[in-house]
Amino acid sequence: MAVEIALSDVWTEEAAKVYEYEALVGQLSDRLARIEEEYQSLGLELNQFKAFYLDRLEPLFHFNDMLEAAIKAEELRRSPDKHCVPGDDGPDGRANESWGEQYEKVFVAPEAVITPDVRAAYREAMKIIHPDLADNDENRRYRTEMATRINEAYAKGDAELIKSLVEDFKLSERPCDFTAKRLALLIKQEFALKKRLEQRKFDLDVLRNSEISTLRSAFDAKFDNEEESFTVLADTILNTIASNARRAAVMGLVPDGFKRMK
Repeated sequence: MAVEIALSDVWTEEAAKVYEYEALVGQLSDRLARIEEEYQSLGLELNQFKAFYLDRLEPLFHFNDMLEAAIKAEELRRSPDKHCVPGDDGPDGRANESWGEQYEKVFVAPEAVITPDVRAAYREAMKIIHPDLADNDENRRYRTEMATRINEAYAKGDAELIKSLVEDFKLSERPCDFTAKRLALLIKQEFALKKRLEQRKFDLDVLRNSEISTLRSAFDAKFDNEEESFTVLADTILNTIASNARRAAVMGLVPDGFKRMK
């Protein structure tokens, strides 16, 4: 005996699945938005740290590398049998680089202040605009473009611009039909969001365990304020320069840069 299924029963079952997946996708979007904001915030903080400590000390690092390179070259001249390890440029190679070239600047506007309002606006924006919520390639390109603009607004600490971009996005988005196509889209979004969430967790762990993050943590634990730690680091580098300068003097080397510093 054939079982008759009412159209309303089919619609109700489909609707229940849609509501279920909408709730799941909403939760994933919220989690992803929070971790995206955390990743952006930490990256910005580390860039501020690099700008304060490393960029201000770049001339000292650079000059010390010049001294070490000159000493190394003289040692090799006196002992030709000694040679560098292949692929190791050492201070000679570093002396031709700026500190900014050695530490790529991914996050912009180090002077920006990220307030709670900015963080909240960013998280809300990512819940709505994240590219992994796209239903086709064209929509993904548009969402990616909008997400880039929102990242830039976040780096500037501009909550109002973020909210404005979200409103523009909402006006441009077409409403989704409450059909099986909607359910298929939600299932696709769930998969994409889970994949992105795992990747962002990995990226955040890498950032937290990076050399620059470890250095910042060490400074935060040791010093009460930035100026104090900056002075200590500068003194350490200057002591290294003085030691290398004495070695260079013994070898009869007086680099032009040393003359200028004196």
